[in-house]
Amino acid sequence: MEMQVLNIPVAEILNMLIMLLGVAIVIIAAISYHKRSSIRMQAAHQKIDELSQRMAEQEKALLRQQHLYDLDKRLTTIRTQHPTPEKTWTNYRSMLQDIDNQLNNWMALFESRTQLAEREVQFCTYLLVYPHLTLDEIAQHICYSEKSIRNYKQRIAHKLGVSSADLHEHLQNDMLSYLYNDTINPKK
Repeated sequence: MEMQVLNIPVAEILNMLIMLLGVAIVIIAAISYHKRSSIRMQAAHQKIDELSQRMAEQEKALLRQQHLYDLDKRLTTIRTQHPTPEKTWTNYRSMLQDIDNQLNNWMALFESRTQLAEREVQFCTYLLVYPHLTLDEIAQHICYSEKSIRNYKQRIAHKLGVSSADLHEHLQNDMLSYLYNDTINPKK
């Protein structure tokens, strides 16, 4: 077998190699650009996800503020009807009825659900409706000594599974959850 030698000028071979090298560089550049674009796109999507999450959190916080405002209006209505805590049980029962009318029977449900004693429910009621009162002032209205009222608050908080310092916030959150359940936690 004979081998044929191709007579291709060296210049043509070099031109073809340069052309192939150019095509290879263009392909490598395109791949590199695509990878960088892909990385940029991933970073942009991550940023969009973070912003969406932040917006959702801010929306939820704004909704909570609106609910707190509405709740405060309802409690102000109750304070207008009952400017000071009721000292007699008959008057207190009337106040509870007014509270339930404003708060869609939250008090009745709270009372049955928590298994708190009647005086403990009364303390929680005064804590919610009259947040400006000190513990000593509440103690006077439910006929407890100033010394025992702090222990009383701790005992109620313990029964509800929260700290004494968080009792008011817990009661408020429970009330908000009950009143605005559809908007805070939409039912599926």
